Amino acid sequence: MVMLASDKALRTRKRVRPHFLAACVLACVAALGAHSPQQPARDTPAQSKDAPPPPSGRIMGRVIAADTGRPLKRARVYATAPELPDGRATLTDDTGIFEIAELPAGRYTLNVSKPGFVSLSYGQRRPLQAGTPLQLLDRQQIKGVDFSLPRGSVVAGRVLDEDGDPMPGTNIRVMRYQYMQGDRRLMPAGSADTDDKGQYRVWGLMPGDYYVSAVVRSGNFRGRGGPGGANDADGEDALAYAPTYFPGVPSVDEAKPVSLGLGQELLDINFNLQLVRTSRITGIVTNPDGTVVSSGNVSLIADAASTRGGPLGTRYGARIDWDGSFEMSHVPPGRYVLRASSDDTGVMQFASQPLTVGNGDLSDVLILLTPGGSISGTLVFPATKSTVPDVTQIRIAAPSLDAGVQGQANARVDKQGRFILQALAAGAHLIRPQGPLRGWSLKSVTLDGRDITDVPIELRSGQQIANVQVTFTDQQTEIDGTLTDDHDQPVTDDTLLAFSTDRDAWRPLSRQIMTARPDQMGKFRIRGLPAGEYYLVPVDPAEQGEWFDPAYLDAHRTGASKVTLGDGETKTQNFKIQR
Repeated sequence: MVMLASDKALRTRKRVRPHFLAACVLACVAALGAHSPQQPARDTPAQSKDAPPPPSGRIMGRVIAADTGRPLKRARVYATAPELPDGRATLTDDTGIFEIAELPAGRYTLNVSKPGFVSLSYGQRRPLQAGTPLQLLDRQQIKGVDFSLPRGSVVAGRVLDEDGDPMPGTNIRVMRYQYMQGDRRLMPAGSADTDDKGQYRVWGLMPGDYYVSAVVRSGNFRGRGGPGGANDADGEDALAYAPTYFPGVPSVDEAKPVSLGLGQELLDINFNLQLVRTSRITGIVTNPDGTVVSSGNVSLIADAASTRGGPLGTRYGARIDWDGSFEMSHVPPGRYVLRASSDDTGVMQFASQPLTVGNGDLSDVLILLTPGGSISGTLVFPATKSTVPDVTQIRIAAPSLDAGVQGQANARVDKQGRFILQALAAGAHLIRPQGPLRGWSLKSVTLDGRDITDVPIELRSGQQIANVQVTFTDQQTEIDGTLTDDHDQPVTDDTLLAFSTDRDAWRPLSRQIMTARPDQMGKFRIRGLPAGEYYLVPVDPAEQGEWFDPAYLDAHRTGASKVTLGDGETKTQNFKIQR
């Protein structure tokens, strides 16, 4: 049996022991009978001479509630695999039983969810961990894929003002640290609004450590004379409730984490909001030629660099008026990034500049827009026997590596394999393909013959970069093998980590860092690494994505195996795990 335990408990251990897992179980996911890994019998229906038979693989199992053992009806079971791009979903019946039929052979990931319960992937042992893939053979039936869903944990309490009175209509955000694109950040896990008594309740949470914050909706401010009293209009200082973290502090650096166990309810997370003197920010937005901008947006975003990976959360915004002016009121002190954008001239223009807000108003802030840049190029698929994918279904993205930039620009590829990314903000960008590339992977990105595959393009304002060539290959590398214990039984709990021996590749979004979970037979497979030399080691990460941290990689170099991959080369590496 495989189980899921809380982050906090599992960070301190080196190996999972059965008695420990039984004590801090989050979920019990029955592993295909939980006995010897025998292959189930296959169906052998008669095949048509004119056409291949339709896929007939099946995955069957049952979903129950972990606390009561009763069947969970209408739980959603979702199966995905590279061979099934759109996935396949079904609902459990009144007895909690599910069956997903007509599946082609493939390597499947199964996820089960139901409101009020923690969502689980097959083989998942802790929050946010990847599940164990299920290898389904042609016409195979896999039975006994059973899930035991625990109820979600709860954080509840009251939010009060500085006098201890309830604060209704306050937005409560519950966040936890996790890795996103290689960076460890606070990410939202749940939210709720306080009622007329200032009470809130956020449910359906996984076990782990959380930070609770309260954000008062705009307009709930005070002048020196109290609510609705004097404000900026008559020269008085405005007061407002700043975003506040439990136990009543203004920043995440001072916040106290709330630790939740399996199905635990913490009902007394109460705190008072911080009432602070706020500022009004006014200014003008201009075009590069000095003329005023007549439309667009200005936003003020809390500077995440000033906190320990804090959220890019609190945002203040304003519209640019016809005369180029903008105004934002009731902004609490802090470090921010001021961003503006407009297509007033028919060309998208941007601005980004740091701004520190103290105890006074900021007036006559000048924002100078500069035009966005563009990157264009072509896709190249070398002539081989492999079928070239439909290039019109591929998109080319240019993710920004600059902190605080949200979202990423992408462009569709035309029939001739050409693309153009327009209206890009100045800064560092990578070029990455997205979409169906079955059988192909990125080989290189070049600019005028210079390799920039893993080197960001430094795009200047208004710059037009052409002649980018994105080349693909069907000669994909592969590392495969098995994980077994001392008794030659499959090990499915660990994660296989492959990372480059070149430290320069130890960075977020690196193509030279990949992981894989072994399937129910202990077999793993890592495909698509660029040619080069790699460390390969089984690990048991406490957090999904922490393998992008250079310190984590450095700690796992010792004792790792080394493999060297050439273009299209396959290497096999088996591991014995001491239990």
